[in-house]
Amino acid sequence: MIIHRHAATKKSTTGKKAARKKTARKTAKKTAKKTASKSASKRASKAAAARAASETASLQKIDPEHRRRMIAETAYFIAEQRGFVGGSPLDDWLQAEVLVDRLLEKEQGEA
Repeated sequence: MIIHRHAATKKSTTGKKAARKKTARKTAKKTAKKTASKSASKRASKAAAARAASETASLQKIDPEHRRRMIAETAYFIAEQRGFVGGSPLDDWLQAEVLVDRLLEKEQGEA
């Protein structure tokens, strides 16, 4: 009987190890998905700012309303990138303003 108890204990330990491995795999998959999602958001944010900047490339003088819309869209993507948690709308706006102005300056320099 002692051998039988020992075998049962060994089985339960093996089951626990398998469960831990399964949990670790699930966690790794979730982490990979989050990382991919963040990268996609960053690319989308940059792409949106680039698209908006390319629209203005033909303009010698930037329309203030167009610039404001570009900044608003970029600020939205910045907030989306962090999951709309934490941060502040003002900080997002200021960061977007810097990004958009850099893109606009670059576009005007190339024109």
